[in-house]
Amino acid sequence: MDCETIVAGLLHDTVEDTMLVTFEGIEDQFGTVVRRIVEGETKVSKMGKMHTQNSCDVKADDLRQMFLAMTEEVRVIIVKLADRLHNMRTLSHMPSRKQV
Repeated sequence: MDCETIVAGLLHDTVEDTMLVTFEGIEDQFGTVVRRIVEGETKVSKMGKMHTQNSCDVKADDLRQMFLAMTEEVRVIIVKLADRLHNMRTLSHMPSRKQV
C-alpha cells in the first residue's frame, strides 16, 4: 500500500482511543488524505454500534454506508479489513468475553 494508507492504518484508532489526538491534528501532521481515510474508517466502525436492533433493514443500511465509503475512498475499507484481520489474529490474547 501507499504511505498514506499505512499511516492511516497505524492511526486508525487513535482519535477514539485517546484524548490527545484529533482529526485536525492528524491532518496537520500527516495531511488531508490520511485524515480522510482515518475519519472514514472511524465512521464505518461506528455504523454497527449505532443500532441496538438486529433487523435486516439496519444491516442493509450498514452495507449501503460501507459501499458508499468504498466508492469515495477504497482505502477506508482496506484499513477496516486490515483492522479486522489483526483483531482475529490476536483474538487468543483477549479476555474470554471479548473472544465471544
